[in-house]
Amino acid sequence: MSEPSDDPVIRCHVVAPTADDLRAFVDEVQPDVGCRPVVRRSGDGLGIDLYLQRSRLDAARGARSAGAVTIEEVEDVTANWQSRRQEVGRGDRFAARGAVPRGLGRKE
Repeated sequence: MSEPSDDPVIRCHVVAPTADDLRAFVDEVQPDVGCRPVVRRSGDGLGIDLYLQRSRLDAARGARSAGAVTIEEVEDVTANWQSRRQEVGRGDRFAARGAVPRGLGRKE
């Protein structure tokens, strides 16, 4: 997800009454759900945190599947988003035989 500095990245909490409704919204809108998306019970449904640029958030509210979900803006994460992206390396971190991966991600 590349974002110009004038299009902030917003963390949102999206709640749907069913998993199918939530899945339909995510499939249609194609938000960034982070490395390991987690769906949890939230109020009367299922919720997930996701990230969208402001311009895409406005479009997501108009999506066909948006009628079945509640979208709550949680915070503007633009500054953190951009600083964390600087930590992401370039190229194949497994290219050198025996190389230990570095950078963001879960080391297992």
